[in-house]
Amino acid sequence: MAKVIKEHGIGIAIKRSKKRLFIEISMIGKLTHKDYQIFVPMIDKALKEAKGLETDLLVDMSAFKGWKFLAVWDDFKFGVKHRNAFNKIAIVGNKKWEETSAGMMSHLMKGKSKFFKERDKALSWLLKK
Repeated sequence: MAKVIKEHGIGIAIKRSKKRLFIEISMIGKLTHKDYQIFVPMIDKALKEAKGLETDLLVDMSAFKGWKFLAVWDDFKFGVKHRNAFNKIAIVGNKKWEETSAGMMSHLMKGKSKFFKERDKALSWLLKK
């Protein structure tokens, strides 16, 4: 019998223009502390090098299954550390708790945040000036 591989991790796309930085994060499976150890330094470096640029974030949670224990703390620390880094944050998901979390997060962030069930609508909102 073949062993089922449970894929997990965080996919990252970082795009840059003269005046703007766009970061897309895809959360896949059940995230671990190691996943955060890999992706957080990448985001930190991109934000540091893009100082002064308008920065937007798309978080795709449609394949997300939750966190392992330490990863919950990692996610919280990331959110607190970067709460003022983004102009707009679009969160894509398909679960009610994701929508509720996005709403609560919007009160902690400097920029605007909004929940979407469709990635295309989230991108349209982010790209509007």
